[in-house]
Amino acid sequence: MKNPLIYSFTLVSFATLAEQSEITLDGQLAENIWQDATQYQTFYQVVPATLSEHKNKVEGRVYSDEKGMYIGMINYQPKEQRKKQYNLQDAFMQADFNRFVIDFSGDGSGAYLFAVTLGGGIQDAVLTPQLATDYDWDGAWQSAFYEADDFWSIEAFIPWHAVSFRHKQDNNGYSQVGVSLQLYDLAKNYIYGSQPQTTGNSDFYIEMPKVQVKIPQSQQWAFVPYASYSNDFVANDGDANLGFDLVYKPNHHQKLSVAVNPDFGQVDSDEVVLNYSAVETLRTDKRPFFTQDISVFSIPSERNTKLIHTRRIGAGSDDNSELITPIDVAARFVHQGENLQLAGFAVAEDNLASDAGKDFYAGRINYTQQTAQQNWQTGVLTTKTKRPWLDRDAYSYAWDSQYQSDTWSGQVALMHTDISEQGISTQGTGISLNAKYQFNVNTSISANYLRLDDSFDNNDLGYSERNNWRASEINFSHAINTDNKWFNRVLQKASINYHSDDNGLKLTSNPQYLVNLNLENGGQFETIINYYAGAWHDNLGYGTDAVYVDDNWTSRVMYISPYTGMFSWAASYQNDQEGLNGRADQYAVDLTLMPHPNWRIAFNNYFRTGDGWLVANQQNVITEYDRDYYANHIKISGLILDNLEFSSTFQWASLKAQSKQVYRVSQNGLQADTRDTSFDDSRFNLQLKLRYKMGAYSDIYLVYGSGGNELIERDLTNNRFATLERNWQQPDQEFITFKVRYLF
Repeated sequence: MKNPLIYSFTLVSFATLAEQSEITLDGQLAENIWQDATQYQTFYQVVPATLSEHKNKVEGRVYSDEKGMYIGMINYQPKEQRKKQYNLQDAFMQADFNRFVIDFSGDGSGAYLFAVTLGGGIQDAVLTPQLATDYDWDGAWQSAFYEADDFWSIEAFIPWHAVSFRHKQDNNGYSQVGVSLQLYDLAKNYIYGSQPQTTGNSDFYIEMPKVQVKIPQSQQWAFVPYASYSNDFVANDGDANLGFDLVYKPNHHQKLSVAVNPDFGQVDSDEVVLNYSAVETLRTDKRPFFTQDISVFSIPSERNTKLIHTRRIGAGSDDNSELITPIDVAARFVHQGENLQLAGFAVAEDNLASDAGKDFYAGRINYTQQTAQQNWQTGVLTTKTKRPWLDRDAYSYAWDSQYQSDTWSGQVALMHTDISEQGISTQGTGISLNAKYQFNVNTSISANYLRLDDSFDNNDLGYSERNNWRASEINFSHAINTDNKWFNRVLQKASINYHSDDNGLKLTSNPQYLVNLNLENGGQFETIINYYAGAWHDNLGYGTDAVYVDDNWTSRVMYISPYTGMFSWAASYQNDQEGLNGRADQYAVDLTLMPHPNWRIAFNNYFRTGDGWLVANQQNVITEYDRDYYANHIKISGLILDNLEFSSTFQWASLKAQSKQVYRVSQNGLQADTRDTSFDDSRFNLQLKLRYKMGAYSDIYLVYGSGGNELIERDLTNNRFATLERNWQQPDQEFITFKVRYLF
């Protein structure tokens, strides 16, 4: 960097820092100070990965001062080839956009991803050391865009306080910060990057360009109080809440967070899902306290196996009296040394009258070492969940390690659980392995393995699809870049896998082959073939014994239209062999209308019909159903004023399941049963939301919600739309919520 920065030690608030700036964020890069910034002139085409060099597509600039980092990008796209569109935060970006990744520590121990569209939409996320992306994180940063006839540009400001990191200083007080910039060209689905790697490449961190900055020492604090009021029209009951988040950073690499009654943040309703499988639906968490610095606690484990799944915290009480248990207080501390990371958190739920609340604890220590050609990390995680109402204490432990070089990457995690309930102790073990070799940017091979024994139980604070499981898989990916009038890339992916229980009983595996064509007009075509080898199904639910199902095939084709213009669409068709001897057809159609750059209407439809759906109704009783499942999702979103967002979401799911044949599962196989287990399940959810944005972490929300469900056994004569109308007129829940929070 050319600019000498002031090295100071001050005590300021987050809000004060956000207001101070020598650069006016208007997207124009007009200030003379931008001339002193680090310049990015050469960009590489990384999707399709031809790695061709371009000096007339994008310019990037990076500047820093005592307040934070500034990113500026100028995109030389003709006006007639651009797509301008606004999106809600972290929603799908159907516009040209700039994306930038910043590794503030400069050592690959983690990074932050930011994106700004032509139109003002934004995304932000945490990038873990394993290069996985977590979009639940929302940061306190600012951005703006500007549009001219022959170019468009963006400016972004990320305050030092917005992230936690440990910078390494040289003898002159300078630190190395990794910065990677990209332009996503929507017209052809091309991506141009300042480095010839994407986050899909294992050497992304190692090859990330570095900039030299002087980062000031400063103490910082933030106080975010909130107030909310909800009125439940069905129960005729009102509820008011007050709470706050308090954050103190004695310096950049240490952070103490305390929250009292931290229930703010999850204002959006969960997606309506009709899940009759034995695998729990994995939900995300948008509550601010539980998204900040949570990546420090992450360990690399396959198949979504997590020792910390924050949606467990504040969930239903153990006596089933509360669907959402109030949280009294939560605290977290993070220390990121030059090589050593230390972190811990504790959360106490309301005890309730029956002592049915829970307490959660977690501790993490991690050691990191990076050289010019490799990155290595290792650490230990431990958690405890105390559940007095059940007389249950649950502990989990993990040791993990990961390695990255320019060609190899690998992760290993050894896990152990210890459950004590009413004086009885149960211990389980698990192991997760992953290795990847990158031949070049277009070709890679990876392998992974997961084993969880029959006693492994991490569901008090974590998440796993199941236990008593061994899963191994090999994946191969190869892209061919072409230059013809039809398509510009052919991406092929092939995988083989093998699953069994921990005693070696063969479970369902599904070798897969996928071909994706990136069309020259900006559209995409994809086809997938799956083969399900004959195997035992031991996870149908209700403790039902394993059932053998013969082999079957699945094939799917999908087309995605170009994203440009006022209208885009996608459609897919899938044909399956399923169950014992059934077949199924699956259709999906997504329609998107953008009548104005500030407004977007999405209309998504899904329909599956077939006669081989297997479900366990009770222990050792299963049904093969002839069923029709329809799901509809309509979302309207946009800007009413510059700082006033509106969004509406309507979700409806309807399942009609006619029992084709009921079986009793016994040692002699399947025995036919004459009972009727037919059912009709219909659910809907409506949400209307206004959000007035006053600044980072400063918002006013007004939310109206309504929802209902109806489950009818053995009577399938009800018309779908009549059921929806009845639920609409007599909902199970109907409420209005007002929430306000403000960052001081």
